[in-house]
Amino acid sequence: MPRSIQAGFLSLSLIAVALTIEPALQAADAPRLLQKGGIVVGDPVVGIPVDIDLRTLPIEEPWKPGDPIREIPRRLDGRTEIVVDTPVRLDPLVELQAGYQAGPPAITEFLNYDGNSSAANPNDPTGDVGLNYFIEMINGPGGSSVTVYDKTDGSLDAGPFPLDTLSPGGVCTSGIGDPIVLYDHLAQRWLLTEFSSSGNGMCIYTSRTSDPIAGGWCAYVFQDTSFPDYPKYGVWPDVYLATSNQNANGPNVYGFDRVNMLSPDGTTCPTMRPVQKFGAPNLPVYNFETLTPVDLDGPPPPPGTPAYFLRHRDEELVGDPPNPATDPVELYEMTVDFDTPANSTFVQAPNIILSDFDSNLCPPITVFSCVPQPSGPPLDPLLEVVMQRASYRNFGTHEVLLGVLQTDVNDYPDHSAERWFEVRGGSGAWSLFQEGTWSPGNEGRFMGMTAMDGDGNIMLAYNVSNDDANPPAVFPSIRYTGRLASDPLNVMTVPETEMATGGASNSSSRYGDYNQMGVDPVDDCTFWFLGMYNPAGKAVRIAAAKFDACTGGATAIFADGFESGDCSAWDFTFPGPC
Repeated sequence: MPRSIQAGFLSLSLIAVALTIEPALQAADAPRLLQKGGIVVGDPVVGIPVDIDLRTLPIEEPWKPGDPIREIPRRLDGRTEIVVDTPVRLDPLVELQAGYQAGPPAITEFLNYDGNSSAANPNDPTGDVGLNYFIEMINGPGGSSVTVYDKTDGSLDAGPFPLDTLSPGGVCTSGIGDPIVLYDHLAQRWLLTEFSSSGNGMCIYTSRTSDPIAGGWCAYVFQDTSFPDYPKYGVWPDVYLATSNQNANGPNVYGFDRVNMLSPDGTTCPTMRPVQKFGAPNLPVYNFETLTPVDLDGPPPPPGTPAYFLRHRDEELVGDPPNPATDPVELYEMTVDFDTPANSTFVQAPNIILSDFDSNLCPPITVFSCVPQPSGPPLDPLLEVVMQRASYRNFGTHEVLLGVLQTDVNDYPDHSAERWFEVRGGSGAWSLFQEGTWSPGNEGRFMGMTAMDGDGNIMLAYNVSNDDANPPAVFPSIRYTGRLASDPLNVMTVPETEMATGGASNSSSRYGDYNQMGVDPVDDCTFWFLGMYNPAGKAVRIAAAKFDACTGGATAIFADGFESGDCSAWDFTFPGPC
């Protein structure tokens, strides 16, 4: 379904800049410059205003059991599968978690309701919370479907409607899904994204005010040189981050001109400087791979802090000289100079060393699906990636990177569990602060999502499923756990809590692809999260919960003219230097 490109949209041309691309590292023990100079793609883009009240858009009919299913296959890069026989070792952290005995912290669940679902497998549920609204997006009947809820009671305010109805023209009039929703709390703006069915388009809409319903939007589209599969996004003070699963040479990362994608007056849409693109080295065993952008929560980082990306690396699986006790998470740093692209850099920082994990969940790797469910095909746990969203927080005294990935417990074959990790920096190199493996039973746990509130408390949610081979049998459901910042390190202290109970199998092994969790920017305490589950057919559940002990830390709404990452200009206070 090709469409003509309207004026103001990025062309497909690559603008040459002076750049140096270094060979890949097997393991990073010291910073290594991978690329000097961003690859500039296309021309500057004039943002196109979209003036429409979302409540006036045509409503998509919700999916009902019995309606046709749209199957969305994995996109592979064509590399030959490598079969790897990795050693089987019991996860080293499960026993530590199992031995924890103490009273749990109190949690209050404010909302728990069904969101919009669709005929697509997977639904790709994504959502975020702002000042007054929670916005959910999923793969809809054609492209991405958008629904806006009042965050006080979960009532429907707008939608569901197709995201591409916001497109003023060009390739983005035919969106095809893989949505991501983010609330940019620094600017009090919304970011809605999907890719296009033709033209390799990454379609990005930024709200002109904090009101997503009647405040208007700016439309931008970036057309890459090949299809940007599985795009993930993040917010950083001077750049919007993106990643994609794109080619056999390694995953790509992108820097979008955030400063000039934000309406300064709530009316106009600025001209965005050209997108810059960088490449990371590939991992030899995967034919689906991508980095995960680190998204900002809470106060901004110190001025000049690079944007971060994460990728896990199972040494035994990828063929590195293995250390049987440890495996690394790779850390990448991107600094983008939009005025002088030759000054931009992409650096592989020293690896973050975790206890040994096992990414060989579904051998051989291209089988993909191995999480059991009753009377249905095994489900795909997305073993290759650090799950979205990875997040960053600046506490003044220290900085935090938080993430979760899938690992095999290895007490029986293909027993998927959640490996969560908290990394700290600020006065030196990043290093592991704490980690754990959450697997309190025989069920498979997958599609993890995690976040940290303003007090440093962590919540972890995930899908759970199982058949009766290693009982109990569980239809695809959603559960969560968590811990207070003051709790003993390396364990979750909240008993596993049911968020949404499944009652039917999924008809496809394609499941979720991702879920999402964030923190309310108003109180910096309330976790908002959503994911797929299967009550009778399939559905999406949205929930909001907080630790009763949370004070919000440096509770604030961070906003000014958002022209600079210099936090001295921001209207907020928190302990320590900014």
